[in-house]
Amino acid sequence: MTHHERTILNLVYNRDERTREMMPGWDIELALQKTIFFTLPGELQKTLQLISSALDQEFAAGDSKLRERIVAYMLGVAESLSSPVELDHNLARRKFHGDSALSSEQASQLQAHAANQVKKWFDQDRESFLAVSARIKAEDLAANKGDNLFAGWAKKWESENGRDPYSNPTDYLSCFSALYQPGMYYPDLYFAREEGKTKTQFFNDYGLQAARCRRMGSLGGTTNPVIAVAGEDDMSGIGCIWGEEATKFICRFPNKWHEVRRLIAREQIAGGHPDDWGATRFTEWVVVDAMLGLRSVFLLRGLGRVAFQLRPDWHDDEEKLTYAGGEIYARLCERVRLFDEILLDGADEFYTELAKPRVGKSNNHFKIACTGQAALNVIRSFNAGYNPKYPDALKERMFTNTTLSYEVSQMYAAQVATDEGIADYERRTGEKVDDGEGGSVVTSMIGRFNDAIRDYRVRTLLNALPKDSKFASIDPSSVKKLTDPIVNNAEFIAAVKQVGIDFDPSAEEDAIDRAGTLCTKRVVILLERERGLKRTRILTASKRNFFQNTELLDVPYSTDFGNIQRMYLDLMPLKIENWKSLYEGMDENGYPVAGTIWAKRSEILAKIWPDWKRVFEKDGVKPEEYGSTIYVVPTLKQFINMWNENVARARKFAEEARKG
Repeated sequence: MTHHERTILNLVYNRDERTREMMPGWDIELALQKTIFFTLPGELQKTLQLISSALDQEFAAGDSKLRERIVAYMLGVAESLSSPVELDHNLARRKFHGDSALSSEQASQLQAHAANQVKKWFDQDRESFLAVSARIKAEDLAANKGDNLFAGWAKKWESENGRDPYSNPTDYLSCFSALYQPGMYYPDLYFAREEGKTKTQFFNDYGLQAARCRRMGSLGGTTNPVIAVAGEDDMSGIGCIWGEEATKFICRFPNKWHEVRRLIAREQIAGGHPDDWGATRFTEWVVVDAMLGLRSVFLLRGLGRVAFQLRPDWHDDEEKLTYAGGEIYARLCERVRLFDEILLDGADEFYTELAKPRVGKSNNHFKIACTGQAALNVIRSFNAGYNPKYPDALKERMFTNTTLSYEVSQMYAAQVATDEGIADYERRTGEKVDDGEGGSVVTSMIGRFNDAIRDYRVRTLLNALPKDSKFASIDPSSVKKLTDPIVNNAEFIAAVKQVGIDFDPSAEEDAIDRAGTLCTKRVVILLERERGLKRTRILTASKRNFFQNTELLDVPYSTDFGNIQRMYLDLMPLKIENWKSLYEGMDENGYPVAGTIWAKRSEILAKIWPDWKRVFEKDGVKPEEYGSTIYVVPTLKQFINMWNENVARARKFAEEARKG
């Protein structure tokens, strides 16, 4: 048995001392990634046979905890081997292995071997498998309050087959392996990108399911203050969409984030640190958890970055953001260095050489809230790896994810700041930067932008009505769409027409739903034409509808939250006719072509919102105006409130720790 194989077994057995301070499950994930991503195709059959034989002996003699670990590992192997995306990163990748790459027939045989091994253990001890699948089910029911693709898919599968897919290995693998196959949107997107049909790569907007989403094509991820704290609440079943029974099921399992909070609280007290230190550490754990799920993709291919949002209450403080970024990045690198040591321990030289440039480098972006010039300066200095005002703050070049960016002006300026930072680095060091397809990004926060325009329109309509109008008591925040019955009715339309306002709910809602899409289309085309960029860094996120994916294909990065992934179930089967839909309806200058639906939407937006034409131009909104716009203010407020909640929770756990 090789050192590589012994290391995998020790991880499964919980006998690797290096994993002692890790979260539960991280060691199993490392064992899985070593097997799938760091084993040569020609050696996988022997490796699996040796490992299976050794695990079989341990299973026979082991206690329930060890048996559960063994099942969790081999179930993960079987699930990964069923994923063409997972195989394409290493085992079946001809760019790496040429004719030695694993064929689909070989992969099927090895997947059957792993699946049969799990079935054998299930027949010997059903409870060990059910304990593993129950934890998976609990996370599926919890993530994003249960509104995610995996929970939705399991419910769909159960309704069609009359069985709980978590009840045995055959049904589990049959259910979830189907998500990873060609013909499903996300795997199709992955392979369309690999084949050069589109530039778009899918990011997962919820770190908890990073490894699951990786199997269906995720090449990155993101978090923010809301996701971090809401993710903790999810694991307590708070707000679960599946009802009381699902909440009770989730609560059968300890909330792993509470355990992390307790660990951080002990460190906080021992070091005499303030509560915001504990809140920052918690965010680091959330991000590192997601980074692990994509760590091998990063080491092998330079993809797989996860966003870490720096404190939103420091959004306009360049000095604090700069020093915080440098300090946090150093800690993140320290955390992932141990992952790399384990993943590459005993691996073939092919992998150690391939991963060498990225070993010990954190696979994160830093989210910078784009509220003004201070943010643009930070974006530039992070990409440059140097800030002349704070020369001791940054030790190396880092990667950014511009957030709270919505309109053309912000996104264009953020892209320029990113590019200028890279140019600064090249001038200073004489090195040529090659970020490939895994570098910094600029986020187009589509849904939040659209929400703000809709809110403006609703308030404009209500404020125009006489104070004694029966509609004056409508709460603007209660109107989620202009097509909601509360405003989409003949009486309301007549009332606003009487005060001189034409209101067309369906057409206006359609236009508002495409406001962020139009800005994204324009900024990509502008950057390509004016700056000669073969590939921009624009990332679409904060979506409210699945069509905000399909209408923007060929934008380089596309982030989906759990509910948007779940919306796909209502559209199946989905056939993509154009993998470059981003350019549809737009001219070479990034304006809608006259007579198209896109031109009509732009005309409606200009009619209902005076600022539309201004936000559609690259210099229409100045940096000093960013922080006061109708779309930045509510998101910034929410993020700061959730950061404060994070601090409050750190304080609560520290107080409990002091009481003993």
